[in-house]
Amino acid sequence: MESSSLMNRKRIEALEKLEYTGDYDRLISEVRALIKADKSVFTHPFIKRWCGIRWRNIFLTEALNDKVALKKADNTKLLGRKDKRTDRQKLAEAFLRGDEIREWQLDLPPVEVPSSIQNTTLVFSPGLLTGMLPVQAFQTAFPAIEKRLGIRILRSDSHPMRGCAANSADLLAAIERGEGFAADTQKIKPEQCQPPKDIVLIGYSKGAPDIYQLLVQRPDLKDRIRCIFNWGGAIGGSYLADDIFGSIKDLDLPKVEKALAAFLSVISPAIDVSSGTLRRIDEYNIKEAVYDLTTTAREKFLAENKAFLKALEIPIFNITGSTTAMEVPYFQIQGVMALNRYDSNNDMQLTQSEAKLKVPMATDLAMIRAHHWNMSYDPFPKLMRFGSPHLDHPFPKEAAATAMILLAVELGLID
Repeated sequence: MESSSLMNRKRIEALEKLEYTGDYDRLISEVRALIKADKSVFTHPFIKRWCGIRWRNIFLTEALNDKVALKKADNTKLLGRKDKRTDRQKLAEAFLRGDEIREWQLDLPPVEVPSSIQNTTLVFSPGLLTGMLPVQAFQTAFPAIEKRLGIRILRSDSHPMRGCAANSADLLAAIERGEGFAADTQKIKPEQCQPPKDIVLIGYSKGAPDIYQLLVQRPDLKDRIRCIFNWGGAIGGSYLADDIFGSIKDLDLPKVEKALAAFLSVISPAIDVSSGTLRRIDEYNIKEAVYDLTTTAREKFLAENKAFLKALEIPIFNITGSTTAMEVPYFQIQGVMALNRYDSNNDMQLTQSEAKLKVPMATDLAMIRAHHWNMSYDPFPKLMRFGSPHLDHPFPKEAAATAMILLAVELGLID
């Protein structure tokens, strides 16, 4: 009898042949069957590469429906003549980075979209400052996706300004009791809470390390988690957080409102804490929140839990952002320039390395062309853009989130 590894190697070789001959329908079916039989195949380079190709392909297909993105991608005004590129090429060159841009030419079959996805809940783990900016992550995208696909989307009521260990309680409340916010950002009433069954997690910014902190505390949850998407996740912390923490670590912060105002003014003038709208104010811990985003804190966490994270049998997908100083709000230019010393492909808050979890079951899906806010937030209201031309946030977020879900469906990770 052949060993399991030998059988898998032969099946991988068969997949490579199907890709070479362009038999994508069979390739998709065989990949799904292989994953169903043994999820450890996500450690294989071919499966990782294929997942990246497939996510980018679905993303471009979905983005064809985004009029704002198409308008942003069109260079007719810049050229002074009609932009004759296909819409798919325009989108790839506007919103993807790297050699993968050329994949717009791939003619892959559409995903078979189920009429409804009822057994799995998408739980979103938001980042620092959630609820404090003029808009929230995926604010219009999530309701549209929930309506179209029938998948339930639940937002964790993660505190905007406290550490990962403290915030894991909020994420646990969403996973175990269904508490938090609905897709449309409305608070779920106690009598309407429905505990999820199987879960797909999306961790944005600080929301990603919040996820792994919870898994370390509650490893029993891993059997319910079908996969995790690190969406601009601050896995390795941020060099910018290092600088900020260095400037506040020795300060006495007796009053939350005053301290927040001073701290947040360097992040965005669009944040207003003087209106008395802060929630859960007694739970604010500025120093802890910033420290947990430093490279020191995150590297320590990753080192201490290296064996646990390496042994996780959960498919993990990294999607990172990349931008330039000419593509970010003027008050974030300094951050981009500072990060350029480490990596020119930063998203204005994180380098590529900082935004990836590097374990055997983790797969890099894409480096998108968008800054850290553009990849998640709707356009800021015009009166709160303070003259900056880069707070319109045209990146096709609905297409990106839909592609995450549809990839998980096609791989058999969502029922």
